[in-house]
Amino acid sequence: MNEPTSSPRPSRIARLTATGLLGLAAVATLAGCANPMDIVSKVHTETFSDRKAADEGWVGVRMPEWIPADAGPIHSTATMNETNAVIFVEGGSDPQGCEEQDRRSLPFDGRYGGVPEDDALPATVLACGPYEVLEIESGLLGWFNATEEGQTPDDL
Repeated sequence: MNEPTSSPRPSRIARLTATGLLGLAAVATLAGCANPMDIVSKVHTETFSDRKAADEGWVGVRMPEWIPADAGPIHSTATMNETNAVIFVEGGSDPQGCEEQDRRSLPFDGRYGGVPEDDALPATVLACGPYEVLEIESGLLGWFNATEEGQTPDDL
């Protein structure tokens, strides 16, 4: 009896799934997304080498004033409607125009790490305009969460 020497053909579902994933990756690449799943999650992510580059290319709303002038790489992820954002700033001085206040929320996205476990959440953070900012070991972690439908940092 002759046994096939080649592997079986992939099922139609497997081919369609692979085609769909390749298409999603192509769209994400063309859209400039760092992570193809950002499209599925309805967020956009940008990375800037420094404050000057961020000033020139910030997307969606005004760039937060609290980001230090000497900031190193700046990473931003926000929902497409700008109602939630998380920003990670590597290096640089202290955030600008901030004061300590009770923490109201947490970042909606954990991709930049730095948020302690539930039993060690800080009771206070730096309030920097509409953003809450936390100094973490590797830099600054800031976030905005809308308190009303459709609200963005530019509204406050």
